[in-house]
Amino acid sequence: MSTSFNIPIQAFFRRIENDKKFFNYYNIDANDAMALASERAYGYLIESLSIISTTCNPDIDFNNYTTCIDANGYNTGTFNFELTKNEIELLAQLMYERYFNRDFVKLRAFKLEFAPSDLNVFSPANERRTFIDMYDKVKSESISLLDSYKSRDRITNQLKSIDYAKYYDINGD
Repeated sequence: MSTSFNIPIQAFFRRIENDKKFFNYYNIDANDAMALASERAYGYLIESLSIISTTCNPDIDFNNYTTCIDANGYNTGTFNFELTKNEIELLAQLMYERYFNRDFVKLRAFKLEFAPSDLNVFSPANERRTFIDMYDKVKSESISLLDSYKSRDRITNQLKSIDYAKYYDINGD
């Protein structure tokens, strides 16, 4: 069994479907714009796989996938295992966080480039604060999902536990 990269990418797209700027580009037709959006989402997916691999010890190897270039010249891939619904949700959430991270990095760069008095003229502090609060909430949700994923069996979704009997000698030895 395998799962196409398109499955978590489509789950991510459903999260950001109201962000017209992500899907529309100036002087680019709808097909090329969607291909570009898919390519950006592919990058978020690869970053998300790295986050899972480095922050937890999953039951499966998230680096076990095959990539290729499709007929249109864009990256695509397939996991060499079947993703569960929880894994699709986790990947979509991490991709969503990476999506927000791009704007967060731009906001920080903008803040470093201008003096605080300049920022008050160009950008209301309340909007910046709202964005930062929203980004922090997205990060918190990602951490929560990662923690939950680490502590559960990927197939049964049951909490993992330690079989103490395996380590305990009933004779006291």
